[in-house]
Amino acid sequence: MSGKITKGSAVHPIIQHGLSKLGKDIALARRARRLSTLDMADRMGVDRGTLRRLEKGDPGVSLNTLAMALHALGMLDRLVDLADRASDDVGLMAAHGAVPKRIVRSRPEKEARPRGSLPDDSERSDPEGW
Repeated sequence: MSGKITKGSAVHPIIQHGLSKLGKDIALARRARRLSTLDMADRMGVDRGTLRRLEKGDPGVSLNTLAMALHALGMLDRLVDLADRASDDVGLMAAHGAVPKRIVRSRPEKEARPRGSLPDDSERSDPEGW
């Protein structure tokens, strides 16, 4: 996996592509509203450099910065509803009560064998039985 590094973590290229598109879309929405970078940054409560990083898809930009940008553009509802259950096809297929509160990684099952016994022929990897 080759991609950018942010705060010590590698960013997968697919994620970077998505963040770049998001940044370009935010820049386009800003320009469509005839907002300068200075006006937009003021509305967000950040400096122009932070806005520039967001619009370039920098993975190190905070979620709060993204939320403030969407709020300044009148699009915060899109973030709020991003993972909403009503738009989650998989979640809708599962009954609310059937969804576990947490997922525990399953461990491979080991066949119970009495202590000290040797594996039978079916368990041996050596075709000659040794």
